[in-house]
Amino acid sequence: MWEFRHPGGQREINELHVPVGKAVVVSLASQDVIHSFYVPAFRVKQDAVPGRTANVWFIATQPGRYHLFCAEYCGTQHSEMGGWVTVLAPEQYASWLGSQGEGESLATSGGKLFRALGCSGCHGNSSKVRAPGLDGVFGQPVALANRQTVIADERYLRDSILVPNKEIAAGYQPVMPSFDGLVDEAELQMLMAYLKSLSLQSPSLPAAKNEAPQ
Repeated sequence: MWEFRHPGGQREINELHVPVGKAVVVSLASQDVIHSFYVPAFRVKQDAVPGRTANVWFIATQPGRYHLFCAEYCGTQHSEMGGWVTVLAPEQYASWLGSQGEGESLATSGGKLFRALGCSGCHGNSSKVRAPGLDGVFGQPVALANRQTVIADERYLRDSILVPNKEIAAGYQPVMPSFDGLVDEAELQMLMAYLKSLSLQSPSLPAAKNEAPQ
């Protein structure tokens, strides 16, 4: 199935509601095998691969309902993995969002999970364990112990959670445990949304402009 979660916490299964004439960004991830997000009417096709996050964007120009398919053979129920993208006028889309009720955002859920997993005990401002600070880290260069520098993008965040000894931040010891097998794909998305939100809240970084991210 396709499971979608909007920034405001609204959830959909095999359905995706979007506004007409607005840029929509979809972050894709898979929990099992390779799938492919395919909307022929929009000329949009992007693989969803386990272990990584891929982004795809589109602008729907006409209201209506458009078929959504999985374009990668993913198993015996591949033919059943379909759905619909419903494109609404902006005011109708706003009404639809309101009718779904306000859920908990990905970033809020991620913050709770961050604390529940004990991450704040090391990375929090008042922690006693010496670990890198995370405020404003997303999208910024990070110096590594091997004297290389990487950008703290989604790939880096994911690896830091699942394979923490892969790229050690300069000045720190490789003492962080791996959370591989302890968090699933949905929880990873929550954690990354939370870490991104720390950068958006940082006074040194401008807020990202997204008209209607999904």
